[in-house]
Amino acid sequence: MADILVTGGSGVAGAALEALLVARGADVRILRGRADGDLEDWHVCRAVFERERPRFVYHLAGAVFGIGGNTAFPGDAFRRNTLLNLHVVEASRQIGVEKIVAMGTAAIYADGLQQPMRESDALTGEPHASEYAYAFAKRGLLVQLESYRRQFGTRFAYAISTNLYGPHDRFNVEYGHVIPSLLMKFECARRDGGVVEIWGDGSPQRDFLYAEDAAAGLALMMEQGDGSYNLASGTPCTISELVTAIAAFYPDVAYRWNPDKPLGQLRRSYDVGRIKGIDFQAAHSIESGLAATIDWVRSNFDELRV
Repeated sequence: MADILVTGGSGVAGAALEALLVARGADVRILRGRADGDLEDWHVCRAVFERERPRFVYHLAGAVFGIGGNTAFPGDAFRRNTLLNLHVVEASRQIGVEKIVAMGTAAIYADGLQQPMRESDALTGEPHASEYAYAFAKRGLLVQLESYRRQFGTRFAYAISTNLYGPHDRFNVEYGHVIPSLLMKFECARRDGGVVEIWGDGSPQRDFLYAEDAAAGLALMMEQGDGSYNLASGTPCTISELVTAIAAFYPDVAYRWNPDKPLGQLRRSYDVGRIKGIDFQAAHSIESGLAATIDWVRSNFDELRV
């Protein structure tokens, strides 16, 4: 049994949250992956929750593919995430969990919304085609939590998470998210030579949040939060600016843009007024977060998750 249960503990946010909770002396049980219980299987999920009987749940587990993966495997993205979310929230209800903090995604926002995007628009319009199935599965999680609050009194906070990065990420050049994919490309080129190919033309705008900051935000949401929050830095940058920042750590690596590859949603910036209301403030700039991540990648290169 444990006071706190964290699903998805092997991921970038989960690893940072584990470190934070352990440092605070919390009684926490971490589910790092299917070996600790396949939450996509209802009977397994229910048994895990019956065994652990946590008071509080951080639900961070998800099947994440990035733009390339979401395009190639939309059925998997929808099915796997829907099952994970449905089972975890229902098992939490059945054993009487006091509060759930769930990891959502900014992919739930529709293209073309007024910037910066606000939590009240989370279910407005249709998500961008590049993340359509994944986004609807994550929207379903928010609808489930809201519905359970109305019927069962479920207490929750839902993180509409921007692009996270940091140690323990999945560094897959084809199906990973922007920063880990780029870092893997640059690090391989530094070691083996070659020119880094970067998708698109650099024009899309994104908001990036270092994993330690995300963990601090999630903890605040458990302590004080209610409903949906944009979990973001509040300081957007273009992909071109991001690449320039990464390239500064790789002065001997050449790169080129491939404008024939998909851009994804063109603009994403987030109103962080609501999460600032529970005292959240990102502590890391993009430069300091990249420096820490690159140091970790170089120290753990042979053991990176891909």
